[in-house]
Formats: sequence, C-alpha cells, structure tokens
Amino acid sequence: MKLSCLPVSFYPDFRSGQMDISGWSAMAEKFGLDSIDLSVLITRCDRSIPSFPVDTVATYTDFTHPDKTVRECEFNSFMDDVRDCARIGARYLRVTAGQAHPETSTCSGLDWAADYLGKAADFAKSENIGLLFENHSKPGVWKYYDFAGEPEIYFELVKRLEGVNIDLLFDTANACFYRQDPVLMLEKIFPRVRRIHVADIAESDDLKPVLIGHGIVPLSEIFGYLGRNGFIGSLSIEEASFCGADGVEKAVRATRCLWRDACFGA
Repeated sequence: MKLSCLPVSFYPDFRSGQMDISGWSAMAEKFGLDSIDLSVLITRCDRSIPSFPVDTVATYTDFTHPDKTVRECEFNSFMDDVRDCARIGARYLRVTAGQAHPETSTCSGLDWAADYLGKAADFAKSENIGLLFENHSKPGVWKYYDFAGEPEIYFELVKRLEGVNIDLLFDTANACFYRQDPVLMLEKIFPRVRRIHVADIAESDDLKPVLIGHGIVPLSEIFGYLGRNGFIGSLSIEEASFCGADGVEKAVRATRCLWRDACFGA
C-alpha cells in the first residue's frame, strides 16, 4: 500500500521558517514514505520545487460564502492553487465545499458548492490535476465548521457531484467526529474514493488529534474493509499529534502495521 503524509503538526514551523519543503521531503524519505502531501498554507509561502514526489495538496475552498464577490475570489485563488500543483508535479488537489456560514441556507449552500466545484473540476482537468472532495470538519484557518460536514449534507453534495470530474478523499477521524460509522460511510461511496486520510482523535465530540492508533477511530476495521474490497488508492496520514519527527515516524510505523495486520493477519 502506497503511503504519504500531510504534516499538520509542522504547519507552525513552516510559517515560522523553521521547516521547509526540502526538510519535509528529507524527513519523508527517511521514514520510508512513498510521497509527501502539502497544504496551500505551505506552497503559497515556499515556492521551491520538491525533491520528493508530491501526491496531494490540501486547499480550503470556501464556495458557500454568502457574498458572491468572496466566492469569486475563492475560485480565483483555487485556480492559482491548481497552477501551483501543476508546477510542483502534484497529482491531486483536495477541495472543500466551504464554511457553514450562518447566513447561508442549506439549499443555497448546496447549489453554490455544486456549481463552483463543477467549474473547479473543469479547470483542474485542463491543468491535468485531479480533485478530491473530502468529508471535512474544520481547519484552523476557518471560523466555522464545514458546510458539508454533517452527513446528510455531505451525501447530498456527493450525489450532486456524480458525473463530475471529482473523486473523493475519505477522512477517518472526521467520520467519527460526526458520530458516523466510518465503514458504513465508506460502503456508500467506496467506488469513488481514491485517497484515505488516516487520522485519529481522542473522542467523538472533540477534534483533538492523537497519535495514530491511540484514539477512538476503528482503523483496523476500516483497513480491513479497504483490503477486502480491493482498494486501489493510497493512504495519507494526517499527522497532527504535534509530537515532532517522532510523531511522524510513529504514525508511519503504526499505519503500516495496522494495514498489514488488518489485510494479511497478525
């Protein structure tokens, strides 16, 4: 199973200049990853070309903002991010619906998100970049939770995106945060899932990340389902334990062990 990692724990270090893409690439190679993941929080400030393969870049598109001018600005930023993905050789760009702004109704939010994500897919295709839509929750750069975080809205938007050139990224921890059975969620969307965010949290009513395998997320059951059903994508560790390089190394080791045990027996 191919394995990459999104270095959430190091975001403050990237912002302060203590970490850069070159350093992250070297760490990923040392720990035996197949590729790295990045965020636009990184690529917008570090313009270097990675020396290690880049699989996915995460962006935070807010296509549900009540102000159309803001939505248009979000789309323009998205296009810049797509161009950046092409520049650094990334395969995918992770996109989101937007924030659950209090002024945005469910009906309007669904319409806006589906419309902008459809246009986003067309533009990304012209740059040979794939898009991944995630069952998202809340990044630190947002004020509100994700508009499509609640399962009923998420599944409705996924349905509206059928036939659109967008695949899915499934986050294991976000499913549990919204008190969903992640395996049952996967069963509904499995054919369209290309990447798995391997993430763990301490408890279902809190988005407090923990080391992989130390929280409530049933990773063994999730991996077992993926293995039994011939998952052809890859795993991406969302490493947010803030335990430094040691946390990344432990996360990589734990993920590989959990996958091996779930798919091939202990």
